[in-house]
Amino acid sequence: MPAPSEVKSAARVLELLELFDQLQTPLTLREIVERTGYPQSSTAALLATLIQRGYVMHDRSSAEYAPTALVAHLGRWVGGDGISTHPLIRRTVAWLHRQTGETAIAAVQLGTYVRYEIVSQDARPKVVMTEPGVLRPICTSASGLALLSRLDDATVRALVRRAQRERRGITVPVRWPQVRQQLEWARRYGFAVSRGGVFAGTGMVAMPLPLPVNGQGVALGVGGPVPRLDAQLSHIVEALRQAMDMVFRPALQGSQPMPANKA
Repeated sequence: MPAPSEVKSAARVLELLELFDQLQTPLTLREIVERTGYPQSSTAALLATLIQRGYVMHDRSSAEYAPTALVAHLGRWVGGDGISTHPLIRRTVAWLHRQTGETAIAAVQLGTYVRYEIVSQDARPKVVMTEPGVLRPICTSASGLALLSRLDDATVRALVRRAQRERRGITVPVRWPQVRQQLEWARRYGFAVSRGGVFAGTGMVAMPLPLPVNGQGVALGVGGPVPRLDAQLSHIVEALRQAMDMVFRPALQGSQPMPANKA
């Protein structure tokens, strides 16, 4: 007896999420259909439902789909790295947004990408979609470069080669000499800057946390239109440094003071 359609749909949801977990990369509708064998029409409808419920995001520029942080949140009560629900990190990202007036994020590495775990922003129109769960290329985004700056060159070079092979979601060519130069700059000054590294006209300033959180490297970043970031670059860098020096270092030593909000 064939399984009821509701059971089949449930199985397909789980198989789709398992596919993303196995490949750890965004996929187009065509790639999902080819790998699963599902009919294209029902796959598109399934993805539309998951997008509506917030469990999958769709990048229109690359036509790729990827799960959001909500998927990880479903199992947070049984374990996980806890970055997206870490109260101190959440408060700090919100503080960065208030201090700078720009979108503030906390990101972690996911293969050749970084994934935004926490996003704090206001309601004004966005140049690009920025929400928890979105992925950005690790070699061209400021948050990715900040995380890479904590790794040795051999590890980073292997990631660059992998990114060059995959070439998924990459709008800017990835070349080792340029990445190495950006990492040398980030290591020297303690922060990374990207201008048009993911989307034209937008950028980010990011710093890596000095120590891992729950065993996971985390970067904090402030992003927005490049002219606005350049106009207050020194202020953004100082705000990020305050987040590191006044929040995370004391917190990791056992206390959790928060910087006072700027009047």
